[in-house]
Amino acid sequence: MIGILIAILLAALVYWICLVLGLPAIVAIIAAVLVLISGVGTGGYGYGRRGV
Repeated sequence: MIGILIAILLAALVYWICLVLGLPAIVAIIAAVLVLISGVGTGGYGYGRRGV
């Protein structure tokens, strides 16, 4: 559960950074969704699994 929250916060951060850099909103949304999918798919800890 904490991993999913970390993934959501990271996706929001990526969205905000893209907007601050002046990228179009659609690019920011796509980047945030990609970060969210990659984070949630692995439990929010990045690629690979811990403790295996």
